[in-house]
Amino acid sequence: MHTPWHYGWNVVGLTLAFQAVTIGILIYCFALFVVPWLETFEVSRGRVMVTITVLQVGVGLLSPLAGRAMDALSMRSLVIIGTLALSCGLWLGSMATAMWQIIALYALVMPLGMAMAGPLAAQTLVTRWFLDKRGMALGISAIGTSIGGFAFPFLTGALIEQFGWRTAMQVLALLALVTITPIAWLILRREPPEPAALSADAGMESRERLEARQWQVGDILRTPMFWIAVVAFLPTNAAFGAMQFNLGALTRDLGHPTSYAALLISLSSAAMIAGKFAFGAAADRVDHRWLYYVMASGMGGSLLMLMGTPALLTLILAAILMGLAGGGILTLMAVVYGSRFGAASFGRVMGLGMLFITMASLGPLFSGWIFDRTGSYDIAFGLFALLFIPASIAVYRLPPPR
Repeated sequence: MHTPWHYGWNVVGLTLAFQAVTIGILIYCFALFVVPWLETFEVSRGRVMVTITVLQVGVGLLSPLAGRAMDALSMRSLVIIGTLALSCGLWLGSMATAMWQIIALYALVMPLGMAMAGPLAAQTLVTRWFLDKRGMALGISAIGTSIGGFAFPFLTGALIEQFGWRTAMQVLALLALVTITPIAWLILRREPPEPAALSADAGMESRERLEARQWQVGDILRTPMFWIAVVAFLPTNAAFGAMQFNLGALTRDLGHPTSYAALLISLSSAAMIAGKFAFGAAADRVDHRWLYYVMASGMGGSLLMLMGTPALLTLILAAILMGLAGGGILTLMAVVYGSRFGAASFGRVMGLGMLFITMASLGPLFSGWIFDRTGSYDIAFGLFALLFIPASIAVYRLPPPR
């Protein structure tokens, strides 16, 4: 018997695409712009790391508002607005004459693009379109960030070496505009189904009530499982950002060219594809706590491997392990919240969660500050690894999905 095509997979494809562009450019390519900005504007490494910090802070502050908007307004309009903000920010950044202008754009314009056309929008869309295979759908959707992280560093690295960082930002601005806007307009013309229509199982009335429940902000903040997830994912995000955003500078410190940094970032992103699919598929069947322990162990191992003066092979292995473990961050966080709070208020819940996890944006800034004072990332990486201990204890108390 022929099974009808579920339109939700079209939505998954769209979220994969716009996350590839948004996260690929803003997050994975950031390390490649660090060295050109250091040379062009003659500023400290810690000052450049302020840029990625204010981006994440801006996204965190916008996330609760964006989440509420996604629960009430047209997702098609919001995704297109985010794409336009990303393109405008990149184009204006290419004309910057001082580092403070880059920082201002990453604080005021880029967060709108990342909040409206990034993981929060993708997770909200996928959660509304899926119930039975939600973990797998979220995992496949999150692969988009890794595809962007694999493809865009090669493209951006080549553009920077051949034409300079300003032209590279202009090309990326045009690419984002022409690839995302048309397909978002086409695919998001349909609204997601009601919670009762997400499953073919007629005996799931209680689950349907959970999916349709409207959570108020006060109720969310008084729920222990909300805070357990915050405590769990804050250190993993901080550690991942500290490694990822300093990888280009660390590679140069060890005497390797920019192309090696692009290779490491791309290898990490390719590993994240496998990690996201594996964590997403397993999340529908395996206790979420055990999946978190696997992720935290991999992240801690990669931190330890990057300490000291690692050889090139160690750098490669650390980048791959970081990618495999990092693949579980977005996927598990979305599954934990979606399976415990439901789809109707997912944007609000996830937006609030991202607000508090914004503190993880201090990870790259802290690690850059430590390097400026000690000449090494070892202290910062060691402290991040230790934070996984209390986080793992908190995760043990995570209640099962309702």
